[in-house]
Amino acid sequence: MSGMNANTWEKMLNIDRRWIFLMIGVVVIVPFFIRMGLPVVPTDEVRSVYSLIDTLEADDAVFVGWDFDPGTEAENQPMGIAVLRHAFSRHVPVFVTAVSPLGQGLAGQGLASVFDTRTPGNFALVRWADWEPFRAAGHAGRDSLEAAWEAAGNALPEGALGWVFEGVDFAHLGYQPLFSLVILGMGSSIAAQYPTDVSGNPVPEMPMLHAHKNLRDVDLAVTLAGSSACMWCVIYGNAKVGLPVAFGVTAVMATDYFPYIQSGQIVGMMGGLRGAAEYEVLETEGGYTQATGNAYRGMDVQSLAHIVIILLVILGNIAFFAGGFHRKTALKARR
Repeated sequence: MSGMNANTWEKMLNIDRRWIFLMIGVVVIVPFFIRMGLPVVPTDEVRSVYSLIDTLEADDAVFVGWDFDPGTEAENQPMGIAVLRHAFSRHVPVFVTAVSPLGQGLAGQGLASVFDTRTPGNFALVRWADWEPFRAAGHAGRDSLEAAWEAAGNALPEGALGWVFEGVDFAHLGYQPLFSLVILGMGSSIAAQYPTDVSGNPVPEMPMLHAHKNLRDVDLAVTLAGSSACMWCVIYGNAKVGLPVAFGVTAVMATDYFPYIQSGQIVGMMGGLRGAAEYEVLETEGGYTQATGNAYRGMDVQSLAHIVIILLVILGNIAFFAGGFHRKTALKARR
C-alpha cells in the first residue's frame, strides 16, 4: 500500500504540464458562459470616485481622459465605460480627451459600446447634425430638446436607458499633441484648444461649452492611464486651477498613487480590473445598471484561475512531503 501511495504521489508530481494548461484554459473560458458571481467588495478609494460623480447634476461636468494604449485596454477600458454610464444616467456632460491617437480610437470604441442599442441597458446616441435644427428652432435646454426630439416622432429604442445628445451630453474632443500644454490651455479656454471635435463639429457652438468654458468650470477629471501620464492632470490641472482629479490605473501602478489620495491631491482611484469591477458593483447597487459588466465577469475569470493555481501549489507540496521526496532530495544532497 505504501508503495502504491508513493507511486501515486510521484505521478502527481510528474503530471504532464499540458493537463495543467488545459485545466487553466477551461477555468478561464467557463465564466464567459456561466456567470459565477464571486463577491467583489468596493473599496473606499473607488467608492469616493463613485460618490463624487453621484452628487453631480446636469449643470456640472466631468472630463474623462483615455490616457492609455491597447496594452492596458483590458484594465482601463471597463473603467471608462463604467464612468460614462454613470454620468449619462445622471445627465452630467462629459468631455472625452486622449493623450495619444491610439487613446482617441479606444475612446471612440468605448463610446460606441455605450451607444450600441442592440444590447439592452445602453444609451441611444443623437448626432449633432441630427438635433442641431432643433437648437436653431430655440430648443437650447436639454429637457426642451429631448421633448422636441421625441415630439418629432423619434422613439427611444427598446431596452435603451435614454437619449445622449452629442454636444449637449458629451463632446469627444480626442487627441491633441503635447497634452500637458493642452491642459494648461484648457485652464483658460477649452474651445481654444479644441475648435472642433473628432467628428468636425464646432466645439464653441456646443451648449455644454456655454456653461463649461474652461477647466475651472469642470467638477472632476478622471484620467484612465497605463503610464505616468495620469500625473499631468495633477500637475497641470489640480495644482494650477484646483481641478478635482481621480485616477483609473493598472493594478501594478495603483500602489504608487495611494500617497496622492492621502494627501488629498486626488479624490480616489480605480486600481486595475478589480477597481473597474468595484465601480460596476456600485452602479448596480445604485440602480444605474441592471447587471454588472465585463470587468466583473473578468474578475470571475481572474479569481477562479488564482484559486486553481493555489490549489495546485498546495497539492504539489502535499505530494512532495507525503511521498517522502523531501527525504530523498536531502539524501542525494548529502552524497
